[in-house]
Amino acid sequence: MEAVFFISYFLFLRYNLYYKKMNESKTPKFDILIDKILNELTPHQRICAQCKKEFQIEERDIYFFKMFRVPPPKLCPGCRQQRRLSAANYSTIYRRKCDVPRHNEILISAVAPVIPWVAYDHATYYGDTWDARSFAMEIDDNKPFFLQYLDLLKVVPIRAVPRGAESPNSEFSFYGKYMKDCYYVFGGRRSEDIMFGSSIYDSKYCTDCYFIRNDERVYDNVTTSHCFKCNYSYFSSNCIDCDFMYDCRNCQNCFGCVNLRSKNYCWFNEQLSKEEYKKRRDQTDLGSQKIFLDSKNKFWDFLKTNPVRATRIYQSVNCSGNDIKRSKNCEHCFQTEDSENVRYAGFVIMGMKDSMDVGHTGTSERLYECQNVGTKSSNTKFSFATKESSNCEYMMTSTNCHDCFGCAGLNNGSYMIFNKKYTPEEYFKKVDEIKVSMLLDGSYGEYFSMTFSPCAYNGTMASFIYPLTESEAKERGIFWQIETNVDTRDLKSIDVSELPDNISDVTDELCNLAIIGAVSKKPFKLNQREIKFYKQNNIALPSDTPYSRIIDRYKILNNFQVFEEMCDACGRQIESAYKKLDGFKPYCEDCYRKEIL
Repeated sequence: MEAVFFISYFLFLRYNLYYKKMNESKTPKFDILIDKILNELTPHQRICAQCKKEFQIEERDIYFFKMFRVPPPKLCPGCRQQRRLSAANYSTIYRRKCDVPRHNEILISAVAPVIPWVAYDHATYYGDTWDARSFAMEIDDNKPFFLQYLDLLKVVPIRAVPRGAESPNSEFSFYGKYMKDCYYVFGGRRSEDIMFGSSIYDSKYCTDCYFIRNDERVYDNVTTSHCFKCNYSYFSSNCIDCDFMYDCRNCQNCFGCVNLRSKNYCWFNEQLSKEEYKKRRDQTDLGSQKIFLDSKNKFWDFLKTNPVRATRIYQSVNCSGNDIKRSKNCEHCFQTEDSENVRYAGFVIMGMKDSMDVGHTGTSERLYECQNVGTKSSNTKFSFATKESSNCEYMMTSTNCHDCFGCAGLNNGSYMIFNKKYTPEEYFKKVDEIKVSMLLDGSYGEYFSMTFSPCAYNGTMASFIYPLTESEAKERGIFWQIETNVDTRDLKSIDVSELPDNISDVTDELCNLAIIGAVSKKPFKLNQREIKFYKQNNIALPSDTPYSRIIDRYKILNNFQVFEEMCDACGRQIESAYKKLDGFKPYCEDCYRKEIL
């Protein structure tokens, strides 16, 4: 830990010199005030302004506050994450009217109908018929910053359909780039023929998956890579023709296995001959709903009889959290890769450096309290959905901007406040005044409140991890979308229990029925493309709505949490994504490597 401290101290000195050079002369009044706060700051406990629980301001936190020249936050790490994730919709699709003047079409949108802001269709938003600068506002010195910024958000159009033009035939999918023929997919890159997934990279012909890479012809996989014809597989890689696999590598023709490396023809970790394996596999028809459920239950029970890696941290130094690869000095991070010096980050963080409190971002550095900000951005704070930008604060849905404060919907902006252009000298003078005023009233240093989110809370990732009731959300002034069911006016309803047991008996006539989910009790529909996929891969029909299946995949990730636990082998205290009380046997990395690897 001493080595880490000296590294942190060295980095602090380096960045302190950088900020003195770049910022002090530009915002002198703010610098005097923030220096006084930071110079007096020491590790201490605070009470979260939202959940009222105690949280610790640690030495490493202070290092980042000094790097970014911000006061310590009012919220604990969990509540800060909830606030950011309330703007992240990776699960829910709505029908919403287009707000472009003289447009009357209904859009398939990620923006809920309850959101009262202006939402433009894809072609108009990315076209040249409007300019965010036309909504420029004067600064009102007598009005708090956030109230003025909210006035701006209410008039600047937002993307009803956040998807690039380079993703053809993917009308029911959002975010991502180079996604072809995708249906109900949220985010990813260079993938084709994907249904019901999110964060899909370089993959083909996959359905119901989360965070997969270089996979082909897989179903219901979570965090897998380089797998081919593998179904119901989790945290595994380089496997072929396998089903029900957990933390396995380089396996072929295996079923129901846990912790295996370079194995063939294994059945619930039992080594079989090729002939015996083929016989058992032929007798296990996963196209049957009954046989599938029996196999699924047996697999999850079998998992609990085996050691599990408490946290999956590979090729990394001084990291904590879970699902971290090739990273250094990343603390309290989840699904983070190729990153360095990052704190409190999660949900597909790739190539990040020197950042804190970030989500869904990559290839950037020096970001603080940002959500969906990335793509070679730097020195950006308190922002959402901003790309290729630098030296910006309090930004939303902007691209290729630098030195902007409190703007929305901009492209190629510089020296702008509330979307109005200033000279560099005027800009820094006014930013200095705004930041001083915010620092004095206690609002500077905080991300947008959840009332600023362009999403309905019950359609966001925040609702998975930090569930609220409708009344709780409305008490906080958070948008909540009354549920809109699948249009079943002309369709006969059928309970999922009434469906054919085996996929071989299913016909396209099911596309004309509204199926009532087994757990959610809500209707959903199948399409011909789905049925074709299930038949080709001998997969039993899904038993619930696409949204319910997304929730189930996040549960496999324990909602991105770790707990204090004891290693089941050596007894020492560790961080673990698994609890003994739930029946698991979490092993520390040393014991896991000794026994499994």
